[in-house]
Amino acid sequence: MRKIDTNKAHYLGLDQRIAPRSDIYCRLPFVLPDGRQEICTCINISADGLLMRFDGGLEPGDLVIFRLPVIGRREAKVIWSLGGKTGVQFETTIGAEDYLPTLRAMGVRTHPN
Repeated sequence: MRKIDTNKAHYLGLDQRIAPRSDIYCRLPFVLPDGRQEICTCINISADGLLMRFDGGLEPGDLVIFRLPVIGRREAKVIWSLGGKTGVQFETTIGAEDYLPTLRAMGVRTHPN
């Protein structure tokens, strides 16, 4: 079994993440490292993290807190930030039982298996 360094982004290669991402466009409230509340636009999400648009200055290693539908508060670490886009990795993965209901609540059309 391959060991993954959780201090780094979960990439297996060029744009090959452990968990597939779902494209989405929704506004999400979140808390900056200094405690201020902001709103970002979520572009895509997986059980491990998300890509957001936010023009404020975030740096790799910053911790932010999202308020997601269904699961509520979710802490995340900034992995990269460039040109108004920021990739974050959740501190804890969204569980399988909550992932699809969260996507549906965010407006993603999901198909039953």
